[in-house]
Amino acid sequence: MVTNKNNLNSSILYIGYLILKEIKKLNTTKISLYDVSAILKKNGISSSRQLILGLSFLYSLGIIEFEEANVCIKK
Repeated sequence: MVTNKNNLNSSILYIGYLILKEIKKLNTTKISLYDVSAILKKNGISSSRQLILGLSFLYSLGIIEFEEANVCIKK
């Protein structure tokens, strides 16, 4: 995949990776949407559109599911 850094940082693959990496780092299976938003802001992604696209990508792959205002890893 040939791309520049700006395109890579806004790709849904990278955003999904950041979300999963932080969930693994916290050693949990459930994280709030507010925490996910804070994680992305910490990594320079402040657009709510990118948050929604990243979560939609992970959901479409069957990796996560939603419980109220929480994101949970599917087992």
